[in-house]
Amino acid sequence: MVDLRGNPFYLDEAGERWVKETEAAMTPHEKVCQLFADPLMGKSREELIQFLEEYPLAAIPFRAALYGNEEAQDIMAELQERAKIPYLYAGNCESGPNGALKGGTLVASGAQVRATRDARYAYEVGRITGSETSAVGYNWTFGPVGDIYGNWRNSLINTRAYGSDPQFVSDCVEAYNKGCMEFGVVPCLKHFPGDGWEERDQHLAISNNGLTCEEWDETYGKIYQTAIDHGVLSIMAAHFTLPAYQKKLNPQLEERDMQPACLSRELIEGLLRGRLGFQGLVVTDQTKMMGYYGMSRFDAIPLSIACGCDMILGINDIEEDLEAMKAGLKSGIVTEERLTEAIYRILACKAAIGLHRRKESGSFHPGKEALGRIGCRAHLKTAREASRKAVTLVKNTKGQLPLSPEVYKKIGVFALSGNVGSLNSSYGQGVQSGGSDQITERILAALKKYGYEPELMVSSVNKGKIADFKAKYDAVMIFADITSFAQTNSVRLLWPHPMSSCYPWYIHDVPTVFTSFNYTNHLVDVARVPAFVNAYNDTPETVDETVKRIAGLAPFEGKYDEDVWCGMWDTHF
Repeated sequence: MVDLRGNPFYLDEAGERWVKETEAAMTPHEKVCQLFADPLMGKSREELIQFLEEYPLAAIPFRAALYGNEEAQDIMAELQERAKIPYLYAGNCESGPNGALKGGTLVASGAQVRATRDARYAYEVGRITGSETSAVGYNWTFGPVGDIYGNWRNSLINTRAYGSDPQFVSDCVEAYNKGCMEFGVVPCLKHFPGDGWEERDQHLAISNNGLTCEEWDETYGKIYQTAIDHGVLSIMAAHFTLPAYQKKLNPQLEERDMQPACLSRELIEGLLRGRLGFQGLVVTDQTKMMGYYGMSRFDAIPLSIACGCDMILGINDIEEDLEAMKAGLKSGIVTEERLTEAIYRILACKAAIGLHRRKESGSFHPGKEALGRIGCRAHLKTAREASRKAVTLVKNTKGQLPLSPEVYKKIGVFALSGNVGSLNSSYGQGVQSGGSDQITERILAALKKYGYEPELMVSSVNKGKIADFKAKYDAVMIFADITSFAQTNSVRLLWPHPMSSCYPWYIHDVPTVFTSFNYTNHLVDVARVPAFVNAYNDTPETVDETVKRIAGLAPFEGKYDEDVWCGMWDTHF
């Protein structure tokens, strides 16, 4: 049974008693509902109240941005006050509270923190996440990202991971966790057993971590072991296989029977709980992802709990998912002991941050004055500081930078921006840091501020005379602000026309600089552009700091890793 007094819960006598008495008083229906978490998107306040009275879930990955922060604060507090058992409210806050809140501060993406070479900024991401999200009512965050960026083709974690150095990733994970917990917001370390080895997106396919056991122990294993030893309360089990460990822990396991972590007893009970000693809350990654479907959903739902996960993230159809879990209990796939253990961990996670005491005192509403922390001046100052430290000059092979506005005044500007695919804004705040529909206006405003005369280039299949091009522009600046989420396994540059006049065909005739505001691997598509800058996010502060450095008014301080060259020789030129 779960040690409620030990790592990671460290409950006192009152907390332990609340967990045991609450579990004992729950009906069978309440216990099954407590195994689930869902965003419940598209529901009004009244619909949320009605749904949760019938189906008392354990957690809600709430999307406050879809309501507005004031209304969300009221809704979240009311739901807590009505609940028999308080909810864990989660946000996807990897780069900051922008992942949950309207106007939340984007502090720094994982790649941005790596460029600073300073884990203090990961702490600031966690601290500001805790400060702003708790002001609305959140108490859980799906972060930090403990993945290792080991494959430059992996666009899902390109900007989300803290890089390819396992020690630095671990330092950032610990720093982020510390910052969140200062505000009673529980971090959820993800994505166990580790993304970044291959290029597939688990939203679209069951993915794979192909490291040997020894390689995993020295990389991802160290990250998870350190976090566990330091008391991380929750870990997210993802839709990845780890064949080396699955075979080691179960030599009879056939490859065709290998399941992703959230459906693998070898990886959850054997590796995470057994070898690494984690006794905290394990939640699956979103089960609507294609990576979850290694079998029928009806069979997978109870198996996730049987394998050692404590909570299912994502409901497809509430009646069918509950029916699947109840069928698993009836058949013995999920034992009563395993059910109790899962409920204990869910309740203990809530008690560890004092939700049981807040329930007794009725102190769930943070107050309207707390909303002043969201996007406040101090937090934006920290975000700008991270931008200043991170903007990275990857290459300047012709020595063209800086492009002084006094010398290079007439600038041809081309912006590749937007979301690849048809990402709908109704999804709410996301985890990616690019794709703003205001990016062109931000770029033009910054260029004018620093003395340039920018002109947007018009794409055409007709390139015209190079002499006319040279007469028109002193230099060209290409900006990419592209993102994608759960719709494609890779993201590459998409030009507006075949053989477009905006292609960098002019690099031998006019100075040209390419800047990316999101992905770090665009050199694969513009290999011979002589000047290349990575800026990591597209906030107004980052755009301003980037243009300032292109103009030579401040030094580039960011550092890059070797994966920026995309494993190709010609990207260096």
